[in-house]
Amino acid sequence: MSENTTASTSPGVPVEDPTPFGWLTTADHKRTGRLFIVSALGFLILGAVLDLLVRLDLTSASKFVSLDADSFAQSFALSRETLVLLFLMPAFLGLAMYLVPLQIGASNLAFPRAATASFWVWKISAVVLIGAYLGNGGPYGGWANGVDLHLLALTGLVIALLLGSITVATTVMTMRSPGLYMDETPPFTWSALVAASMLVVSLPVLLGQIAILYIDHRYGRVFLLGNYGIWERIDWIHRTPQLFIYVVPVLGVAAEIVLAAAKRRVFEPIAMYFAIGLVGLFGFGAWTNFAITGEGADIIDGFEGVVLVGLYAGALLGTAGLLGLLGLAVIQNRKLPKISTSLIAAFAAGKLVLVGALVGLIGAAADWLEIAGRGNDGNPQLRMTTWVTGQQSVLIYGAGLLGLLAAIHWWAPKIWGRQLNELLGLLNFLVIGAGALLAFVGPALSGLVTEQPDFVYADPNATSLYSNWVDDTGAEGLSALGAAGVALLLAGAALLILNLFISICLKKGPEAIEDPWSAQSPEWLLPSPPPMGETAELPMLTSGTPLLDAQEETEEANV
Repeated sequence: MSENTTASTSPGVPVEDPTPFGWLTTADHKRTGRLFIVSALGFLILGAVLDLLVRLDLTSASKFVSLDADSFAQSFALSRETLVLLFLMPAFLGLAMYLVPLQIGASNLAFPRAATASFWVWKISAVVLIGAYLGNGGPYGGWANGVDLHLLALTGLVIALLLGSITVATTVMTMRSPGLYMDETPPFTWSALVAASMLVVSLPVLLGQIAILYIDHRYGRVFLLGNYGIWERIDWIHRTPQLFIYVVPVLGVAAEIVLAAAKRRVFEPIAMYFAIGLVGLFGFGAWTNFAITGEGADIIDGFEGVVLVGLYAGALLGTAGLLGLLGLAVIQNRKLPKISTSLIAAFAAGKLVLVGALVGLIGAAADWLEIAGRGNDGNPQLRMTTWVTGQQSVLIYGAGLLGLLAAIHWWAPKIWGRQLNELLGLLNFLVIGAGALLAFVGPALSGLVTEQPDFVYADPNATSLYSNWVDDTGAEGLSALGAAGVALLLAGAALLILNLFISICLKKGPEAIEDPWSAQSPEWLLPSPPPMGETAELPMLTSGTPLLDAQEETEEANV
């Protein structure tokens, strides 16, 4: 992929090694960001394939279609961990590592070597995680050492993502251009700070939980009595409300692209920052983890149920407020912006964050109020059904993947120096959008109408419980709908990778100029792509929209 290697570096800064070996020892935030983005796209394919196999098995109430009793539980767990820890989080972390320094006038990340270390620890831990499952490990594995290996790999992943989040948050708070105040930073930088800050306070909770689980499983088995209790105590990291933290950068992407396309500032910047921060704040899901003892924790009834409803309502309010501000900016422009892949994907991704919050609010409220006797007559509450899979799909596949599609099309000139094929991008949007819709609607209706379970946390060998639960429910057709959606999403992910390969690797995409979109944020003041290493001359910023400021000054001077 193209990369400008002629750079003037600051005194005392090590010169980047332009050879392939330089990717191992790089201290350049741009290289580290690319590594995260490309690797996350590869793991997306793996996660979607596993998810497809799991959903195919849900199309039959009496037998396993693609897996068996032993591999179903392991595939279920690995698919969730892959989609969240190996795709969604690192993809937007990589974007933040690349773009944040460019948007705030910084020469690099605060801890560039730590950022590089975070990638390689994450990548090695990801390989070990997959290896643990292949060796019959993981939460439901039959090899005790493989179960321990899974927990160690999970620890490495969490530490790596935590370290990367710290570098991003520290950069935003300490390395801004002297005249750039926090409430003037571009929306994506602010969203990256919100997401990184919330990860810094929530991921240590998971680390503590894993440490206790590892000690108990390896040395005592006092609480778990084996390995089947592990997943229910770490599953909160893959569910709402925690998922809202991971998609906060999607809102920053949407704000950047929509405002640039409208050629307007947001009506009230503080309100925009507050709305994005609200989604991150109400995404704190660490409190919902199960207690480490066998008694577990009830998060539905009583006070905790009210809190859960409140978290979804807060996320819904924040997302709706942001979309309202962006819509107002478009209306004030008095003409529709030019349609592009990045614009429509960003708009759709923001809307799907709103849908995810609404779906979560409905599910939490229905469970808390025990509508139709749920929780009293032995039937599962919505949170135990595929309704939860629908929530995950609309946020991971819908908001997350569409948001990444928008970001890659928008910033590809800045990251790789070439624009992506626009027609292929529009087709990509249609395929991913349709796939995300089906992947959401199928399991959501299946959970709501038929109460088909999302997963049985107990011993997966007790398949009679699972079979009896879904037998004669009529859920097979709805589950097939969801499986078809994931198949489409696989095609959409492949299209995105193909577009990158053709446009960037084969150099078929148009070469980018400094500002191909007539954008307004500071990164477009620099060459596309910026030179390798730390540049000696950085723009002095007093605003997050310097290009728009210059345009307005020119218009005023011509009046």
